[in-house]
Amino acid sequence: MMPLIFSCEHATCAVPDAHREAVQGMVDRITSAEGWDLGALNLAQGFSMKFRTPLVQTEYSRLLIDCHCLPDDPARWSEIAPKFTTLQRERLQEKHLVSHALTLRQRVTSELERNDAVVHISVHTFDPTIFPDVDVSVLFSEGKVGESTVGLAWLANIKELAPELRVKGNGKFYPDRSKTVIDGLREEFGSLKYIGLELQVNHQLFLAPKLMKWDKLKILLQESLLRAVL
Repeated sequence: MMPLIFSCEHATCAVPDAHREAVQGMVDRITSAEGWDLGALNLAQGFSMKFRTPLVQTEYSRLLIDCHCLPDDPARWSEIAPKFTTLQRERLQEKHLVSHALTLRQRVTSELERNDAVVHISVHTFDPTIFPDVDVSVLFSEGKVGESTVGLAWLANIKELAPELRVKGNGKFYPDRSKTVIDGLREEFGSLKYIGLELQVNHQLFLAPKLMKWDKLKILLQESLLRAVL
């Protein structure tokens, strides 16, 4: 089985004390899907436990800084950013976004010292009011053979195990020209060694599951992935 790395870039809606004044009166936004991916951390922790590999996660709300973005991407900052001092922005950049990307890079490098290739899965959830026609999506680069092979196999396995779910590949969750931390790692390590996938799950399946229980969905996603990487 190929080694697996799991990450969760929008794991929490936490705001450190030093930044609470800047987000005063914004509790509803911070705690909504705009501030974090509801249920994503729980989902990512399940993968981490199943495959016995440490989870790489962020600590603060993406409204402070979006660690799924590249370090030079203006989209890493929300409209709250002008409320921060220059020093606060520099610290968020270095201690959180850059540190997160560096940890992932080190994990990939370490796995490639012992293996020919590594699979990295970035775990997310999404707001179904924005994407109403999908329950689960796996994002991958269709031009990369390794990613396409694993991504398509995972999708097929999910559909087989749960035909009641609306499952789609490469849902349009981002603007066409945007690049993520996965793109940065893909460019650095090459598609033959680094297989970067993004899992997106409808957060309503976490908050108010109707199609299936959340724990059952977690097991299903784990089992379907296992089949895809064996």
